[in-house]
Amino acid sequence: PLITWLTDNLHTHLTLADIAARASMSTRSLSRHFRHQTGTTPLQWLSRQRVRRAQQLLEETERSVEQVGEQVGFTSPTAFRECFRQISPRDYRRAFPPA
Repeated sequence: PLITWLTDNLHTHLTLADIAARASMSTRSLSRHFRHQTGTTPLQWLSRQRVRRAQQLLEETERSVEQVGEQVGFTSPTAFRECFRQISPRDYRRAFPPA
């Protein structure tokens, strides 16, 4: 249920404390259980999911890079670009234009 809730709330600014409260756990317990289940921390998982959703939107829509970043929950265009690491969102869009 927590993964579903996180997926449904990618656009929301979430802290580890927010996620832990939703799971009715301490942040430490959440981190331990989440890592055991997924192999990563809650915030790293959230970031990866945001990037995946952003990739879909860049491929499937004409929305601007800034709009896509905002829609998937990145707090700034810089934060959005940093999560792409190897390729900028704009270059990704050029490589995978909307159909």
